[in-house]
Amino acid sequence: MKSFSFVIPFPNNTDYWFGGILLLFMAVSWYYYFRFYVKVKRTKLDTPYQLPPVSVVIAARNEINNLKAFLPLWLEQDYPEFEIVITDDGSTDGTAEWIAPLVNENNRLKFVHLDAAYVKMHGKKIALTLGFKAAKYGHFLLTDADCKPAGNQWIKHMAAPFASGAEVVLGYSPLHAGNGFLGRLIRYETLLTAMNYMGFAIAGQPYMGVGRNLAYSRRIHNSVNGFSAHYYLPAGDDDLFVQSVATAQNTAVVIHPEALTWSKAKSTWSEYIRQRIRHLWIGKYYDSGVKRKLGLFSMVQLLFWFAILPWFFMMSSPLYPVGILLLKLLPEWIIFYGRSRSLKIKGVAGFYPFWSFFHPFWYTFIGIRAFFAKKPVW
Repeated sequence: MKSFSFVIPFPNNTDYWFGGILLLFMAVSWYYYFRFYVKVKRTKLDTPYQLPPVSVVIAARNEINNLKAFLPLWLEQDYPEFEIVITDDGSTDGTAEWIAPLVNENNRLKFVHLDAAYVKMHGKKIALTLGFKAAKYGHFLLTDADCKPAGNQWIKHMAAPFASGAEVVLGYSPLHAGNGFLGRLIRYETLLTAMNYMGFAIAGQPYMGVGRNLAYSRRIHNSVNGFSAHYYLPAGDDDLFVQSVATAQNTAVVIHPEALTWSKAKSTWSEYIRQRIRHLWIGKYYDSGVKRKLGLFSMVQLLFWFAILPWFFMMSSPLYPVGILLLKLLPEWIIFYGRSRSLKIKGVAGFYPFWSFFHPFWYTFIGIRAFFAKKPVW
C-alpha cells in the first residue's frame, strides 16, 4: 500500500518578494482597522443634569411628502427645550401653503421661505444659513427632510455631548437599501464611510460628518463665518465645514440605535453613480492631509489585489498566497462584522471577502470619473 506525504515546497525568491510586499500592504491596512475602525462602537447616553436648548434646522426643497411623514416625529421628541426650523429653498410643490397653518398651531415650529422671485441665491448652504439666523438657540442639530429619526430620543442623544463641552457632534445616518447587488453595495459603502469618519474622529482626527445627522454650536459656526470659505461650491456644508472647525478636543461621536436618522438609498445604478461622483468630486477640496490618509487606504487595498493575483500563477505552492490572504482578511472580517452590528448594517458583513476584492476596483473606477467630471449639479 502506497503512503502519501504532504510536503510544502520551500519558498523561492519570487515567493519572498511577493510575500514581503503583501505583508507591507497588509500592515498598512491593519493600521487603519486596528487604529481607527475598531474604535467605532456603540456609545452610552450619559444624560447631564441640564441639557442645552437645541434648534433642529432642516433645509427642504420640494419635500412636502417627506415633511408630512416626518415632521410629527421631529416635533414629538422627548427633549425639554427645542424648536424645529424648516427652511424652504424655493419649493414649488405647495410646501409653504401646507406648513403655514402648522406654524401658527405649534410654537416649536418655525418656517423660513426663500421665495424664488426675490431670492436669487439658492442651494442648501444659503438655506441653512438663513435657518441658523432664524433659530433662537445656540446649538444646531441638522438633518435632511427625507430623514426619519429612529425614535423620540434622537435629540437627547445628539445634544447630550454639548453639556460636556463638545461643540461638534457627529452622528450616523444609515440608508434603507434593497437586497440586490446595488443595495448591498450601497450598504457596504455607507458602512465603510461611517467607519472612516467616526473612527478617525474617535482617534482624535475628525475630518467630516454627514448632514443627515450632525450638530454643532452657533459659536463654532460663526467662528469661521459659516460656509463662507467654500460658498462657491455646491456642497461641503457638512464635510468641508467639519474640516474647518472640528478638533480632537471639541468633537464628540454618537453611535446608538436611538440616535440614528434613516433615509432611503438611491434605487437605480444611474442615480447612485451620479451621487457617488458628486460626493467624490467635492473630495478634491479636502485638506491635503485628509486626502492622503483616505487615498492611502484605498490605494493599499487595490495594490494588495494587484500583487496577490499574479502570485497564484508564480508561486512554489498555493498555500503561500492563500495563507497571506487569510491572514489579512480574517482579522479585518471580524472587525468589520462588529462594526456592522454597531452601525445597523445588515446583509454585507457575511460577504466581506467579496466586497474587499470588488470595492477597490469599483472605487477606482468611480474616483477616476469624479476626478475628470465637470462641476456637478446637486
